[in-house]
Amino acid sequence: MRRAAWLCVLALGACTEAEPPEPGKDVPELTYAEPNPWTRGGSTVPPPGASGRLLVTNSLDDSVSLLDMDGLGTPGWGELARVPVGLNPVELEGPHHTAVSPAGDYYYVGISNYVPGGGSGPHGAHGTGTADGYCLKVSAKDNRLVASTRVDRNPGDVIVSADGRTLYQTHFDLLRIADVARKGGPEEDMVSRLVILDAETMTVKERVKVCPAPHAVRLSADERTAYVACWSDEVAVVDLAAAGMPVTRVKVAAGSGTAVSPRHQPYALTVSPTTGDVWVSSLASKQVQVLEPGTHTMNPERTVYLRGSPMFGAFTRDGRTLYMPYQQEDAVAVIDAATSTVQRTVQLSQAGCLNVHQFMLTPDERHGLAVCEGDHIGPGTLHVVDLTEGTVLSTVQMGIFPDSVSLLRGQP
Repeated sequence: MRRAAWLCVLALGACTEAEPPEPGKDVPELTYAEPNPWTRGGSTVPPPGASGRLLVTNSLDDSVSLLDMDGLGTPGWGELARVPVGLNPVELEGPHHTAVSPAGDYYYVGISNYVPGGGSGPHGAHGTGTADGYCLKVSAKDNRLVASTRVDRNPGDVIVSADGRTLYQTHFDLLRIADVARKGGPEEDMVSRLVILDAETMTVKERVKVCPAPHAVRLSADERTAYVACWSDEVAVVDLAAAGMPVTRVKVAAGSGTAVSPRHQPYALTVSPTTGDVWVSSLASKQVQVLEPGTHTMNPERTVYLRGSPMFGAFTRDGRTLYMPYQQEDAVAVIDAATSTVQRTVQLSQAGCLNVHQFMLTPDERHGLAVCEGDHIGPGTLHVVDLTEGTVLSTVQMGIFPDSVSLLRGQP
């Protein structure tokens, strides 16, 4: 039976029958923003070299920027490729943060499904998605999607254990807080979960209720404890080695607020590689607070006060220096960890950085990498910083709303 295309002109209240176009004719060509459109089949980008590769998630155009470490900071150095990531080629899904396997064979991306909601703030609509998120496993060899696992709403941070076997995924579910508050429910109903996955099979091993809107998660050196930044002015301390994985919630300061009315808004964490101290970045109070692991208590005498909202920082291997990026001024505070004093400040705004999100050190600690969100409408940026001189060596344009940078180790 011949198919007909019915063209209805609603304004005239009439419909006419028309023949379908011949295949390949009268059909406008679909033009993609990227030369290599979304595909689950992977890409032709060569695998990482011996020096490794940087991965930057672009949360508002569903892509990951790839940059080889070779030639970092030199003239002409920049983006090798930008590969699509996600499950749905026609819908923005908001990839948020990456974790990379120690062997350098896979990377993992949280799909937050928050983009359609719109919004404002340090993370746009992040935390207000109504659909469950996913954790994706992607091959580093060809950027092919290997597996995906459905998790809870609004995935936040994702990290991998040192042996590469276990993933930890938080859920920054601000919508849960708003929904429970509107109904007059208790704060306990606002609590979201830490999902623990088997990295090989991508199956869920445990779901642990931790706190309202948990975001950053970091492990202790022995990986028996997980620390989670909680929007409710708390740090959740999860005993991963004990039966039932009990959770202790520690207020970041005296006079802290609640999940509905937080005064500090803990968002990011940076753990000292030598002492295990947990440095907590609080957006609203513009403070970096310190939880000492021996007692699981905050030490208010070690609090660092900044002139903007601190984000994701990085320690030197010797644990002496903390590089802490902060927004508003879009700068990096160089902090002496022993005295909690800011030794100097590296300005990024003059190099075009807007809304700095993360600062990472290169393996030789000669350079720092600052990923900046931009205005969430146009492209964001990645900046290479000479740590000795405190100057920006190069600036590379990323996709829309980049929010993390990580290093995929190269193959020998």
